[in-house]
Amino acid sequence: MATSIKPPLKQAPADKAFKAPAKRQARTAKPRKKQQKQPPKRFWVGLAILAGIIVLVMYVEYFVEKRVPAWPEGHTVYGIDVSHFQKEVDWQKVRESEVVFAFVKATEGVSLKDKKYEQNWTGAGAAGIIRGAYHFYLPYLSPKEQAANFVATVQLTSGDLPPVLDIEVRGRKPLGQFRKDLKVWLEQVENAYGAKPVIYTNYKFYEDYLAGHFDSYPLWIAHYKVPKLSIEKSSTRKLAFWQHTDGGSIDGIEGSVDCNVFYGSMRDLRSICIP
Repeated sequence: MATSIKPPLKQAPADKAFKAPAKRQARTAKPRKKQQKQPPKRFWVGLAILAGIIVLVMYVEYFVEKRVPAWPEGHTVYGIDVSHFQKEVDWQKVRESEVVFAFVKATEGVSLKDKKYEQNWTGAGAAGIIRGAYHFYLPYLSPKEQAANFVATVQLTSGDLPPVLDIEVRGRKPLGQFRKDLKVWLEQVENAYGAKPVIYTNYKFYEDYLAGHFDSYPLWIAHYKVPKLSIEKSSTRKLAFWQHTDGGSIDGIEGSVDCNVFYGSMRDLRSICIP
């Protein structure tokens, strides 16, 4: 008996995967935040330089010792005084800074000689500066021996300034004896050079111990941080020099130096020098 084969049933095509309708995108998208740009490198370099300048200015203003202007107003004849504390002095540069006279430390006490005396004395003279020498007085030592120390060290010639007695130490002697000893030194030195010595001291010391007792001697008074000296030249007071600062700035000298003015003209200055 014959068999019949049924044709395979056609399978229905597989349904395509169902896709949910995509959500409609919003028409207006939110703007993205812009990234902040970093300052360029040169900005930071400039800022660092500015900060450095500010620090430097503040340091100079508050920590660096300021050099005092050399000369007060109202004076035209300028000078300095030096010792070994000023070390090496370029006297030619000093002269170019309007300095016309200089006092040089020569001696102290009965035996000490300033180690820069000869160098300073020679250098000032070679630069054409009118020069003078001074002795630092010690009241507990013999005034005769101190005068001898000065005279043996200093050779004054025509055109030099008179010898100077620097009096800054009072000592313990009675005031009357102290003054007598000073006059011993002054008279002995005057006899040696034929010129009346100049007395150097500070304003307070002069007022307390010397005023009225040495009026025949030219005076050189130290008085700082004042617009003018508190004592004045008169018919009885021979005020010659004012040391107005110990912190002056002069080309040719490293560091500070004592600066002085003379009461008078150049002609007046020359008139008090050794004949």
